[in-house]
Amino acid sequence: MPLFTIITAVYNNTTYIHHALQSVLQQDFEDYEYIIVDDGSTDGTSELLDEYERTYEQIQVIHQENQWIYAS
Repeated sequence: MPLFTIITAVYNNTTYIHHALQSVLQQDFEDYEYIIVDDGSTDGTSELLDEYERTYEQIQVIHQENQWIYAS
């Protein structure tokens, strides 16, 4: 079980989500999980997140229909 969890909610953010992901992944600490909740993105964000999930074992992506940030 990881020591801690980082959670990011995202919706249609291909422009900046890469920077957030890289910021977390560049840390030296590795005993964590990174959960990203995609709130029904329609701009390619979902596909980008799925690629990261396949590449990095710490990342778990949850896809849901758009419910606004509060449901994420």
